[in-house]
Amino acid sequence: MEEYGYLWQLALILMSTKFLGLLTKRYKMPQVVGALLAGLLLGPAVLGNLLSGVVIGGHHLENLALHQTDFIEHLSEIGVIVLMFCAGLETDINELKKCGKASFIIAVLGVIAPLIGGGAFTYWFLEEGWIEASPDSSLFIQAVFVGVVLTATSVSITVETLQEMGKLKTASGNAI
Repeated sequence: MEEYGYLWQLALILMSTKFLGLLTKRYKMPQVVGALLAGLLLGPAVLGNLLSGVVIGGHHLENLALHQTDFIEHLSEIGVIVLMFCAGLETDINELKKCGKASFIIAVLGVIAPLIGGGAFTYWFLEEGWIEASPDSSLFIQAVFVGVVLTATSVSITVETLQEMGKLKTASGNAI
């Protein structure tokens, strides 16, 4: 039964993401907010902390929280690739040429702002001790890692939101 644990994870991810996506849509928010909430709630940040130290019948309940596994990591990479591919399919090259300078500036700022801003805040939080630093690598490397993660996710969240709003084919959507 243990070898099919990934199916349990996949079912839980899909159901919670769909449910919270529909809930956020009902409150006129993008469904991607629901997906982010599902990941936050089911992961070690919330569910793992709530169940930390709880033992019932010799079983540690903190293991019920979803953790980053190879399966989830590969699945998320495929998801981002499919999302970007779909965004590329909806992009009009002629519209992109019209807003070339604006799209270049937006692209550069969309990469630089999360990278530097996220990295700087993370470095500051690590240095102040507000978040726990890993002893395995330097503070700078950890801060750069967080900046890179924020950069990668900011683009995909923007594309998903524009796609859901039906504005990916507009001049603003093409610029972004």
